[in-house]
Amino acid sequence: MGKESEQTLHERAEKTLLAIKEFKRYLEDVEKELSRMSKKFSNKEIAHGVGFAATGIHEALTYLAIVKKVIEKTERMVAKKNIVSGDETGGLVENHPAGRASLSGSA
Repeated sequence: MGKESEQTLHERAEKTLLAIKEFKRYLEDVEKELSRMSKKFSNKEIAHGVGFAATGIHEALTYLAIVKKVIEKTERMVAKKNIVSGDETGGLVENHPAGRASLSGSA
């Protein structure tokens, strides 16, 4: 895999993690609001419906946390693989401003 495509994948992962963080914050706010609303309604059916929605959002937050952990772990594994690959070639891989990669000491 080329350095450029690895960087693109890293950027996508960072953007995905940021989107997950923002979406999580939004869902947490909605969950809190639904919890407050469910206490205000005297009609049990409405209160239960709102409670179920809050529970669904809580489940979504759980799955988002799992996805975030998978992305972060994948990022660490790719970084570790890149370090090991650099060591096997006899030096660390350095980035050039033009996006090329070279071994240390040969730039």
